[in-house]
Amino acid sequence: MTYTVEELANSVQGKVVGDGSIEIAETRSLDQAAPQAISFAVGEYCEYVGQSKAGAVIVEAPLKDVRIPQIVVSNAKVAFAQILQKFHPPVVFPTGVHETAIIGKDVTIGKNVTVGPYCVIYDNAVIGDNVILHPYVYIGHNAKIGEDTVIYSGAIVHENCILGKRVVLRAKAVIGGEGFGFATENGVHTHIPQVGNVILEDDVEVGSCSCVDNATMGSTLVRRGTKIDNLVHLGHNVEIGEDCFLIAQVGIAGSTKCGNHVIFAGQTGCTGHITIGDNVTFAAKTGIIGSVPSNGTYAGFPQRPHREWLKQSVYENRLPEMAKTIKQLEKELAALKEQLAAK
Repeated sequence: MTYTVEELANSVQGKVVGDGSIEIAETRSLDQAAPQAISFAVGEYCEYVGQSKAGAVIVEAPLKDVRIPQIVVSNAKVAFAQILQKFHPPVVFPTGVHETAIIGKDVTIGKNVTVGPYCVIYDNAVIGDNVILHPYVYIGHNAKIGEDTVIYSGAIVHENCILGKRVVLRAKAVIGGEGFGFATENGVHTHIPQVGNVILEDDVEVGSCSCVDNATMGSTLVRRGTKIDNLVHLGHNVEIGEDCFLIAQVGIAGSTKCGNHVIFAGQTGCTGHITIGDNVTFAAKTGIIGSVPSNGTYAGFPQRPHREWLKQSVYENRLPEMAKTIKQLEKELAALKEQLAAK
């Protein structure tokens, strides 16, 4: 399947700069592109477009002294994602319930639903229209799965959990697993039943092997549009706002409440029972030990404003040199004291 540059530009509401008749057959990264491929460039990568062998490139502003055709759009990443789907359309699975699936009592299954081999759907579950359940998916009692949701192999949605529309659960994600709650007396830990659930609102995505624990009471909540990477853990009664990013190996302890448009970069850890405002970014490996107001960028352990952390890092790098200087000054000071004492 091939498209001309002009056809691709029209599909993403872009403007062609250069020859729009060149045919494109595939998508590739800028450094691995070939004459039949289209790529994209943003920010600092635009300076490398002139060196690329791509047949065309998607950019956000016309580039000078570039021989290859350009498709100019407002958001190059979004446009490239749309073109990726043209060359790599999603696999279409046959609708219907596979003969090996196990369906409980009083289960409601909507229209155009795919239930793959060896899926288990327990009693009173509700499966909305156009849902795709890949093989070996488990849906617990009373769970509700919103329309157009896709759940990949091995993922688990425990009892009473609610998934909104267009939710995506990657392979082996666990939604509504037992929250980590214990009462300790005389050194003995006694399990506290976790009787709540998890609610994932519309357009939430959860990566492979990530776990969102159910609430002790009430609901653990992930609001609309939030994207969760692989290997992320949300404890019981956590609340995450809209359009957040939780990147690989993030862990958020129980009862923390987080605002909208917050980014937790990789391996960030967060204590429980705190509040985080809107529009906050945490750099990788940040250790969050207290509440954080809206609008800021933080790093380090414990978390501090990013500029402050950068200054401290500079001093930390100089510590060996400073230690040598202090030792030398101590020797000189001791010598001066001896001279003064001798007088």
